Amino acid sequence: MSSKTMIFAALGLSALLLCAPAQAAKLGPYFPLPLNLTVSGNTPRDGLLKLQESWLKNGLDNLEKAKKEATAALEKAKGEGGKPEQAAELEAKLKTLDADIAATKAEIELGDDSGGGFDRQKERKEALLLNVNQWIRELARQATQALKTAILSDGPQAMAAQQEHGMLSERSDALERATHDVTVEQWAVSR
Repeated sequence: MSSKTMIFAALGLSALLLCAPAQAAKLGPYFPLPLNLTVSGNTPRDGLLKLQESWLKNGLDNLEKAKKEATAALEKAKGEGGKPEQAAELEAKLKTLDADIAATKAEIELGDDSGGGFDRQKERKEALLLNVNQWIRELARQATQALKTAILSDGPQAMAAQQEHGMLSERSDALERATHDVTVEQWAVSR
């Protein structure tokens, strides 16, 4: 890749990050990498939207479960004459969880909105691509880790790590190809 191309790519990525909508769901304990990243549907866009919907709903379930656990822990801390610091921490955690739940519900609603005009579809596309790109980055990170393990190991462990690297790279490549399908690239491009 030429240096000019790299500079334009970096500028384009910077512009995308500055203009991108806020993202509710981020990979982490409540939103782990989906186990099944197979893009299936009438079009790659439909398949990616189905993956996102499933991932967001699973994350929402995890957030709601964490909220129930935090609520129970708060009641226990208040009821047993627990430490005020612990109760304050749990109350702060509950506020954060409530905000994350509301943002996730809004993101699910955005993902399901097949109408709403050009601006809404553009926002929907950007949110989808933000989520898919974070999956691709995580798959690439895991593939790199598997490759390091393969290089530093020998025998069956090295072969297993090499196979894992190949599998993770294939998943990442399949997602990348899906994002470059015409149904995704031409979606919300012009009014």
